Amino acid sequence: MTSQEKREARRAAAGKPLAGKVALITGSSRGIGRETAILFAEAGAIVVLNGRDEARLADTAGLLRERGFSVSTAAADVTDAEQCRAMVERVLGEYGRLDILVNNAGISMRGSFAELDPGVIETVTRTNVVGAALPTRYAVDAITRSRGSIVFISSLAGVRGFAGVSIYSAAKMALTGLAESLHVELTASGVHVGVLFVAFTENDPDKTVMGADGKPVRISRRASTTQRQVAVQLLRMIRRRRRKVYVTAAGKYLAFMQRYFPRLTDAVILRSRGRIHQASRRQ
Repeated sequence: MTSQEKREARRAAAGKPLAGKVALITGSSRGIGRETAILFAEAGAIVVLNGRDEARLADTAGLLRERGFSVSTAAADVTDAEQCRAMVERVLGEYGRLDILVNNAGISMRGSFAELDPGVIETVTRTNVVGAALPTRYAVDAITRSRGSIVFISSLAGVRGFAGVSIYSAAKMALTGLAESLHVELTASGVHVGVLFVAFTENDPDKTVMGADGKPVRISRRASTTQRQVAVQLLRMIRRRRRKVYVTAAGKYLAFMQRYFPRLTDAVILRSRGRIHQASRRQ
């Protein structure tokens, strides 16, 4: 974490900028979602954790409660419309409001498109796109009433397609389209809609992605950011109500090049022969 990010985290904890706010974070029993929940709680928010594994949710909730934070859990599959509706209703029933929705739940994959099992295509698309659209659909009225924030966690693969992550890239790019449409529809109502583009972030030890055959695999790659750094950038984005944030300098450079020099960017990526987004499998 840079010195500036450390100062931002300290200011967030000291100033409680999210005091009184209710934040629902999908996929928050581990990884980036868990770290975001911790930081938001430090900033004063009432945090609602979401995930499918109730035991893991309970463990994460216990971690926050041990530190004196206000937290509850809402186990739900974000790709199931009825479960998403019930999840949001539960939050409103308990707290009477919803100020922040962080669409963090997602799944990645690795493999050549020609080798992808059709189930991988369906699962990655459904989890990353439908799994963000459904919670937003049922939360949008409450967020509008609170003039709050809806944020989507994307990836640099959502800026530019890379070899080996075709469907993941397509799904993350779709989030930008969804966010842009919501921005047009909701800005007049005072709702902030943003997309955070993360680089390869440190993983929990048990983190897996989908292989081309649909089986879970563990990958190893040098991380560009920590989970805490991503959480700090997300908090800053919400506080400043920014629409798009690229977490790393390399991410900002990629976005700039892709926008203004797409042919040169394409040539560089083609010359890399897939090495730019390459990750090795580990046991």
